[in-house]
This record gives sequence, structure tokens and C-alpha cells, in this order.
Amino acid sequence: MRLLCRYRGRRFFLYDCRITPSRHERLVSATIMPRWVHQTIRIGGGQGYDRKTLSLIQGPWTEETKPFQPLKATMPEPPYPLHPSVTDRINPEYKDFYNKHVIDKQVVHHQPISVSRASGTLIPGAGPKLPVASARDFHIPRRETSGPDILVRAFTPIGDKPESGWPLCIWFHGGGWVLGNIDTENVIATHLSNRAKCVTICVDYRLAPEDPFPAAIDDCWESLLWAISTGADELGLDTSRIALSGSSAGGNLTSVLCQRATTRSDIPPIKLQLLSVPVADNTAVVESSDPAHASWKENEFTPALPAEKMMWYRYHYLPKREDWAHPEASPLLWKGDWFLLPPAVIVVGEMDVLRSEGEALGNKLSDAGVAVDLHVMKGQPHPFIAMDEALEDGRRAITLFVDKIVELL
Repeated sequence: MRLLCRYRGRRFFLYDCRITPSRHERLVSATIMPRWVHQTIRIGGGQGYDRKTLSLIQGPWTEETKPFQPLKATMPEPPYPLHPSVTDRINPEYKDFYNKHVIDKQVVHHQPISVSRASGTLIPGAGPKLPVASARDFHIPRRETSGPDILVRAFTPIGDKPESGWPLCIWFHGGGWVLGNIDTENVIATHLSNRAKCVTICVDYRLAPEDPFPAAIDDCWESLLWAISTGADELGLDTSRIALSGSSAGGNLTSVLCQRATTRSDIPPIKLQLLSVPVADNTAVVESSDPAHASWKENEFTPALPAEKMMWYRYHYLPKREDWAHPEASPLLWKGDWFLLPPAVIVVGEMDVLRSEGEALGNKLSDAGVAVDLHVMKGQPHPFIAMDEALEDGRRAITLFVDKIVELL
């Protein structure tokens, strides 16, 4: 859908729009939106305001159908130098890599999703995969949810299987629930498998906006159900030794599954959760005064995941604003028994917008008596664990996960 918009007398189009009506407002998301639009606007005659990424429309709206020649509205173009608010605080290693390899690349929230998905590597800077005994793909059927079969990839370590079976770590990739696939973060998965001597399963969960919340959760949940049943036989697993893990959106999915698993007597207790830069609270915004959201304002213009980009992801995954506070979208807001949750390793970046909510998640677990190792990587923005070749902190984060698997599984 294409919508005609007007801002301070200037006309322009929003392209690739999706309209989600609710009781009091209509949410308009667009693949292409000029940066200068991020102010109060009028769309099709309706009053609107925005959250720096997408517009919330109140009142009547219409799609423009009569032909006319709008003023040309262009997207910002690279290079994107580091914002002045972060240049003196960012990790020097990251700054050097950014200025050599990232500064001249278009950012994902300023181009069509299809372009980002076709571009190849989601996050540059990863090292090579480590050797494993085997990497096998499975298309798994569903037991409790609806949808197509789910593709998973299982990495089995080199060496003799323990008598009781291999420990299991399921890894959920990042990408804001919008980007990524079965190949994303396989480097991390092979490190876990090779160094911790566990089977590591990666999950090709469905993505938004085609499949918004809770599709990704359903797919990841089904991967756990398969792993403790058919998968255990296929892969020789010890289902009494399970860790769930992930980065960013994958950290969110990990936290949600650990919480859900505490409510099910048929699910073996999860022994460990490994969370890298997790999305813990999807109600967070720059304007918030909540201490759990402080890093949103502090790091609003950070590279890798500025607040604008995080909101772009959120509106695709959670098009219904009433879902933002749902505990399976915002695990920090879960009302269950926190003391039942497994021990956690949480790594966050000092310069990440998500830092404060990751810290709050760790504090809430600790307050409930759960063992938590919380690590704040100084000067690091969002994606460091996926940049193990470029960043020492990426290698350190992976090692923290490996060591805890060895210790607890």
C-alpha cells in the first residue's frame, strides 16, 4: 500500500505500508519513510504523531488514489559517521571496525526489508565456524501450535558421546524478529558445540512483519518440544541437561521460553539461560523516566541499534501496541514465579539502548534468589557477541557462555 502524506506543506509518499487498526488508533508502518518525516504529520487528512520510526494515526485516513507528482522524498544515504554523543564513549576496537567496514553501509531501517534479507551477512565481524562432528538439518512438525514445519540445525561436537547422552543448548538468533535465518550466528553455535561439548540447535523461526508476535515464540517453543522428544532420540541427548540461549531478539525468546517452561510439568527443568543483549522490555521508549529504560535516552544515537532502529523492529514484530506489555513480549514484566527460573549469564553492552533492561532483568532474577552472572561490556554497542573476529569482547562473551555450559551442564 502507498499512502500520501503531508508535512508542513510538503507532500510525499510512504511506501510498502501496513495498516493495523485498533479501537482508538491506526498504526501505520512503512518500509520507506524519510528521516525528516519523524515529526507530527498529517496522513490522508488524519492527525498523527510518531515514535521516531512509525506514525500512530488518529481519526479518519484515506489512501490517495488520484495521480500527482509529489516532491521527491529521499532516504538518508551513507556514510553514517558516529554520532557526537557516542564518539568519546565507544569502545576503540569497535570504533575502528565501524569506520573501516560499517560507516559506508546503508542501515536496515532505511531500506526495504527484502534488501536487508538478501544482503548476506547480518552483522559483519564474525570469525570462522569451529569444527564439529556433524551439522544436520531437520524439518520438525508441530505438536501444540499451528503453522508450517520448522527448520532446525543441530551441531554435534567431536568426540565420544557421554553415556547419558549429549548436553543440549538451543540457540535463538538475533535480528529484531525481522532479520536472520538458519545460518545466522552459526559461528557462535559451533563455538558452544565444539568447546562446551554439547549439541547446539539453531532455529529458523518465522519473521515479522509477515509473521508477527507470537509466531517466533511458537516456533522456538516447538523446537524445545521436539528436542526433548524425537530430537533426543535422533541426536542422543540427555534431556536433564538443557540450556536455552540467544542474542538480542533471541535473548528475548530465551527468557520467554524459560518462563513458560516453569509452568509445565512435562518439560524437564531448564538448567541454564544464556542471554546476550536481550530485549527484556518492549514498553521502553526514549521518553521514559523508568530506570529500567535509562539507556534508551543515554544511548539513543548509538551505532548498531539506535533507538530509532529498535522501534522499527518493534513495530514490525508487535504491530498491536497492546501487546508491547504482554509478558511474552516483555519478559521483564512477567508475573510468574521468578525463583523457579534457571541460573543466568547475561552480557550487555554499556553503549546499547537495551543495556538498562538487561540489567533490570538480571537484578530481578537475583532478587528472586536465582544465580546471575551479569557482565557489562564497557563501551560496546549492541551486536558484539556476533563480532568475535573483530572484537575481544565478542570472544569474551562467547567464552563466558562456554564456561557456564561446562560448569552447569
